[in-house]
Amino acid sequence: MNFWASLFRTSGEREALDVVFGRLNGRAPILFDVGANIGDYTAMLLDRFGSSAKIFAFEPSLGAFGALSEKFDAVPSVTLSRLALSDASGDRTLHSDADGSTIASLENLESPIRPFDPDHFQTVACMRLDDYCAEHAIARIDFLKVDVEGHELSVLRGATRLLASRAIDVIQFEFGEPNIDSRTFMRDFVNLLQGYDFFRIVPGGPVPWTYAGGRSEIFATINYLAVRRDA
Repeated sequence: MNFWASLFRTSGEREALDVVFGRLNGRAPILFDVGANIGDYTAMLLDRFGSSAKIFAFEPSLGAFGALSEKFDAVPSVTLSRLALSDASGDRTLHSDADGSTIASLENLESPIRPFDPDHFQTVACMRLDDYCAEHAIARIDFLKVDVEGHELSVLRGATRLLASRAIDVIQFEFGEPNIDSRTFMRDFVNLLQGYDFFRIVPGGPVPWTYAGGRSEIFATINYLAVRRDA
C-alpha cells in the first residue's frame, strides 16, 4: 500500500479536483479549505475552478492567517475566516512549534514531527461547520478539504446536519500519525461517512479504496477522498 504526503501539486491532489469538477454540471462550486495555512491550497482551488467559484478558507493561526490575508483579501471570490472548525463552539488552545506552522493542531500531539513550544500556543475561536453554514446561508458544499493535523474527525462531527441532509458532495481529509494522538481511526471516518465511496489520493489521482478492518489502520500520512454516492 502506497502513502504520499508530499506537495499537493505532485501528490495527486490536483487530479482529485477533477472528480469535483466532473460533478458540478456547469454550476459555480462552493469550496471549503479547512486548515488553509498560508493559502497554497486555496490558490490551487482558485486556479482550478476560477473566479466563479466561492471559496471559504479557514485558518486559526495568527501568523498563518496574516499571510493568507495578504494573498486573498483583495480576491472577491475568497472568504477568509480566522477560525478553527471543530465539533463544538468556544475557545480552545492551538498547539504549535512556531506561529504560522503547518503542523499546528487543536490536538496536543504527543509526537509531532517538530516539538511543540508552549510559547507559541494560541487561544483560538472554534465553531461547528453546521453553525457556520447556517449563519452564512450556505445550503450545499461541493468540496470540503480538511487538513488539521489529527482533528479531522472532529471537524466532520461538527457537520452532522450537513451530512445527514446530504449537503456535502466531496470530502478530502488527511489521515496519518497525528490521528494516533487524537485516538481516531479510519473506521471512525467510514462509520461517519456512510453513503460515500472512498478513494486514496496518490500521484496520478484517486484510486478506489475499501475499508478492510485492522489492515486499513495504518498511520502513514495520506489523503483520502470521500465521494457521495447519490449526488
